[in-house]
Amino acid sequence: MPTNRILLILLAGVTLLQGQTKPQIDPRVKALIEEVRELQQKQQSNEALKKLDEADVISPGSALIANIRGSIYTAPPLRDYVKARGCFELAERLTPDAFEPKFNQIELLYVEHKYAEAETAFAKLLVNFVKLREEVRHLIQFKIIICQLKQGKRAEAEKTSAAFTFMDNTPAYYFTKSAFAFQSSDAEGAQNWITKAGKIFKPQDNAVYIDTLIEAGWLKSVTAGDVTK
Repeated sequence: MPTNRILLILLAGVTLLQGQTKPQIDPRVKALIEEVRELQQKQQSNEALKKLDEADVISPGSALIANIRGSIYTAPPLRDYVKARGCFELAERLTPDAFEPKFNQIELLYVEHKYAEAETAFAKLLVNFVKLREEVRHLIQFKIIICQLKQGKRAEAEKTSAAFTFMDNTPAYYFTKSAFAFQSSDAEGAQNWITKAGKIFKPQDNAVYIDTLIEAGWLKSVTAGDVTK
């Protein structure tokens, strides 16, 4: 099930920008958010939204809660893009300089397959946030490559992919190779690159790329052996 993995990185306590201060979250809200995550894994979206209502009472006007709510509306089974966009816009109004709501709004364009708009917005995001951690920057660059391939801009995608090597600390290189194979209707070759990534990187590292391929319509699911070490 595709989810907003950027948000999960944040909830796990990993800051997205170099030098960024780790956000402080009320322990009661943090516990509720953990319940929300578990409910979302079961696709119990309405129950998850009710838990966020409880979190809102404890911490009203929270951009984090608004972001999570938007992510729930974005993901199956709800897929309510209008409500999702409203949540992300609220989060941005609450934290105008924050990275997360801006990313989420662009990700929504990607999920809607508005690839030209998403490509432009992702590229602008990289310019505006130059201190992104490598794993976040690589993921955005990967999404740009998908957007370019979906528009038939293979030469541009190849140029963008030059940023990756097999020596990187992220699986971007392997999943980019997979994306090019999918674009060339080579499903077997694409799966082979995913399998290689699964032998090198942790499942949580690969998951963000798996989700991106799923949202692109190139991948429905993968077996456990393909994405785990």
